[in-house]
Amino acid sequence: MLVMSLMLFSNASRASFIIFVVDVVFNYLIIKLMISSTEKEKAKLIAGIGITLNVALLAYFKYLTFFVEKVVGLFFHVGSNWEPTFPIPVFHSIPPGVSFYTFEMIAFIVDSLNAKKKKPVSFLDYANFMSFFPKIVAGPIERRSQLLPQLESFSFKFTLENWDKSFRWLSLGVFMKFVLADNITPYIKIEETGNAYSIWFYALLFTWRIYFDFAGYSFIALALGQFLGVKLSINFLAPYTSQSINEFWQRWHITLSTWFRDYLFIPLMGYRKKLAPFYLWLTFTLSGFWHGAAWNYIIWGAYHGTLLLILRYLGRPFYGFLGRYIAKPQILSWALTFGAVTFGCLFFMETNIHRLGEKLVNLVTPSAYSWDKLQALFTQYSLHEGTALLVVVSLAIIVLFLEHMAVWQQRFEYDLLLSKWLSPILLGLTILLAANTPSKFIYFDF
Repeated sequence: MLVMSLMLFSNASRASFIIFVVDVVFNYLIIKLMISSTEKEKAKLIAGIGITLNVALLAYFKYLTFFVEKVVGLFFHVGSNWEPTFPIPVFHSIPPGVSFYTFEMIAFIVDSLNAKKKKPVSFLDYANFMSFFPKIVAGPIERRSQLLPQLESFSFKFTLENWDKSFRWLSLGVFMKFVLADNITPYIKIEETGNAYSIWFYALLFTWRIYFDFAGYSFIALALGQFLGVKLSINFLAPYTSQSINEFWQRWHITLSTWFRDYLFIPLMGYRKKLAPFYLWLTFTLSGFWHGAAWNYIIWGAYHGTLLLILRYLGRPFYGFLGRYIAKPQILSWALTFGAVTFGCLFFMETNIHRLGEKLVNLVTPSAYSWDKLQALFTQYSLHEGTALLVVVSLAIIVLFLEHMAVWQQRFEYDLLLSKWLSPILLGLTILLAANTPSKFIYFDF
């Protein structure tokens, strides 16, 4: 299994493969030294060195250009030809998976340090943990306690139960990715700034696209692991059924959210409970920066952190107020939450900070909502384009409705979508309706 995972990774990128192998060997040696140390303070020092170097490596590959051009450039003149004279090589693309496996390596060090029993880990099991091919490029970000025991006792055995579960997850994953996400992508026009209706509409399409794209990937990874008899973490739980921003982050990219909670927010806060709101906001701002080396991602993270603080202090009084005047305030709560998430996607999708400013100005300009501009939104499509968009939007709404139905019935969020009668239909629709030009997975960039 290790050979297969490494072959797939080397085929994707030879340079990234070398970086990954060196990283795995280095981190394994750090963990081995740390576990063998009899002194607690020495073990902490070794762990600190390992964590620092992992963060430094991630910062080098992902944030060097941003730091030089966007941060240093705020105070000093940085010429356009600074890269050839820079003392170390500058990478223009992020090695695949580096953001995800670096976080796994950091978590593995911390969990090994805090483990009650300092049990040695074999190199084969550790290498398999880090390189397991379904999740290496875009997660889920697995924990030692959840995945390592499965790999230590791994023995591939084909079973009809594993095949059945794998087929259902795979059918849902490929349908979300190749039918919904990839067919929505061509209709999203990032450059639109003048028509407020169009800005909202493209933000809505992007909100759907990023969910179907990333959840689709996660479910495919889940399916491949299940086929081998390895249970990966579920990374999404119908996030667009959420009735609050807090609930949204309990359902969206779950393994990343819990990673930031356990390895950043809680250690930062410590016993300083009074400063918890500040550290919560800081954690979300940094989580935004993790998504990409650009100001818009930082703004996106800070935006969600601010929403959580507003909910923390005003949520209960607001919901109490709604309950007095509205029979079912849950529907309004859902609408406000989904609207806030959709608005936040404007920050996520637009990397051009000046164009983002133009969009925000138009959204608060009354004249940008004229009848002519509403007509322009729909008349821009030909009959063929409009029909195709209507079909994919209808399918997306059906999928989201089935998620809502499962939540309302207090069932597992994807219970209806994973039913034995629907899975073959989803696979058949994928064969018939998959996009002619598939787009790459969004989170491969992160």
